[in-house]
Amino acid sequence: MCIYAAQVAHVTFYLDVLECYIQTDDAGDVDWGEIWRTTREVTPEEWATMKHRLINTYQRVLTMLRNLDSWNGETAMGGALAIVVHTAYHLGEIRQALCTVK
Repeated sequence: MCIYAAQVAHVTFYLDVLECYIQTDDAGDVDWGEIWRTTREVTPEEWATMKHRLINTYQRVLTMLRNLDSWNGETAMGGALAIVVHTAYHLGEIRQALCTVK
């Protein structure tokens, strides 16, 4: 479950960062490797919390994207595309990990 926890934590973190970037055009200093260094095995309760947080983050970002006033700048469009591509990559990684486990 550790690989799944790291992937879920990373996608949630990434969505949080991109949401900030789209809204402010600045995500600040981001330690992209922290999730991979710090996420270890999780309990079933921690796993449930992580999945719930990802769902809430996804819903919040989706609402933000639906309510954008303008798609004219590069920030909103680039951020939205980055979310789609990067999240698809991690979903593929999870799928590959599931195949390996089986």
